[in-house]
Amino acid sequence: MNERAIDLIVVGAYLLTITSIGIWAGRKTSKSKEGYILGGRSLNWVLIGLSLYATNISASGFIGGSGLAFKIGIAAANPELLGGFCLSLSAMIFIPIYLRNRILTIPQFLELRFSRATKLFYGGANVIRSFLAAPVHTYVGALLILGLFGFEVNTVNILICGGIVTSTIGMYVIVGGLRSVVITDTIQVGIMLGGGILVVVFGLIEVGGIQELYHHLGQEKFKLWLPYESEQFAWDAVLFGNGTASAIYAICAISVLQRTLAAKSVEDAQKGMLLGGFLKMFALFLYSLPGLIALVLFQDISPDSAYPLLAREVLPIGLRSIVLAAMIAALMSSEDSSLNANAGIIAVDIIPAFWKNVGETKALTIGKLTVSLQMIVGVLLAPSVLYFDIGVLELILKIAAFLTLPAGICFIFGRFSKRANETGALATLIAGLFLGIYYVLCSTVPELKSFLPNSIADTQFYRIYPFFFLFLSAIMMITSWLSQHPAPEKLCCLETNLPYRQKEIDGRPFYKKYYFWMIIYICCFLGVYWIF
Repeated sequence: MNERAIDLIVVGAYLLTITSIGIWAGRKTSKSKEGYILGGRSLNWVLIGLSLYATNISASGFIGGSGLAFKIGIAAANPELLGGFCLSLSAMIFIPIYLRNRILTIPQFLELRFSRATKLFYGGANVIRSFLAAPVHTYVGALLILGLFGFEVNTVNILICGGIVTSTIGMYVIVGGLRSVVITDTIQVGIMLGGGILVVVFGLIEVGGIQELYHHLGQEKFKLWLPYESEQFAWDAVLFGNGTASAIYAICAISVLQRTLAAKSVEDAQKGMLLGGFLKMFALFLYSLPGLIALVLFQDISPDSAYPLLAREVLPIGLRSIVLAAMIAALMSSEDSSLNANAGIIAVDIIPAFWKNVGETKALTIGKLTVSLQMIVGVLLAPSVLYFDIGVLELILKIAAFLTLPAGICFIFGRFSKRANETGALATLIAGLFLGIYYVLCSTVPELKSFLPNSIADTQFYRIYPFFFLFLSAIMMITSWLSQHPAPEKLCCLETNLPYRQKEIDGRPFYKKYYFWMIIYICCFLGVYWIF
């Protein structure tokens, strides 16, 4: 039996095993609406943190993160590092509010604070964003598999690989709901970390160690802060653009935060998010180092092919299957969360708004059918990503940043301004959605770039992002201040007398409390930027 056949058997066995575990894990909780969407609100901080990290790490991180590091160095890890820090802030400021109000989906906060229309708009926008991002995620997964097996990257092979993996994910997500997602994610984190570490270790052996790598590439590739003149991820783009986008994502990213709503307590949710922040620091090791190693070993290759090529070339026979399983796990752990979140939004937020007295079972069925359509679209359009002149990580970051921004502004003003009202929120959501889609399409598709001024089309998107933020914030403020004050009942959701806190004020030692570990995390975060 040849090596490729062994790899195929291992991958097939892995897919069958993880699907079976996912279906089994969610068999009891997925029958009701709350059980399917929130797993019975029974998750502890370990499950939340590992699942959150698994959703964040994604195959796009391995492929796109290493590809970006291949081009610019360890500065490619900034989105992960800043994302972890913003998660820790969101855990303190926003998560307690969400849990106190017992919401089932993140968009429901907008309904409590503003109106049902704002909830529907954000929920619908998230579904649109997921449909737009689905081909990219599917393409990334297919690229990994084809690269590790050594198959040609073409339309037919992308369709076959994408179809197999996506249908596998769909089985346990549709049958088991959030609990299936969380349990499979928790298992897959270990596989992802193990596979990622193997690639780094054998890659460093191949180049002669970390000192030899540093000697080959020089200090510039090992800087997190790049000079202003850099075309990509210069310090100003990272600090103001990526920093703002990371904060928005940590506040209202539905696929990431949905599992925190299933926490047993506020502190479980907070500790879980903090654990995810700690784990995101591994990006320096898992994403950036492979990209730098590939730069030394291969040089004249496409950046997005760096990771699979490195894994195929440096790993000994027998270990490649483990890394392949890890990459498939990374793809599955990000896609399953998106699918589950969308099914919940459609079943809880969208369908009941337009179909009065719809049954719980019917609404869930429609939600599941919609995410099935999302998977099909993702597979069929995945080959089109071959023709984009942008790296996959940058493309995913751009889509997420600009299409989440309008809702993020509504969450921020809704949380901190008692003057913000429904009129301002709707104006911001509508303007932001159309501007965001227009910018993402015109700045990404080569044939559409002429529809943007050259000064915007040729500028790195994180440098444009703060201007979008300020413009939409101005819309929010002006339209709110020119219209009526929000009704008093729309401010009740902001009350801070959380019933969960009675559980948390007890005689536990300091090292078991959230704020102690928050301080440790901040010290580690600042330490990374001090060193690099």
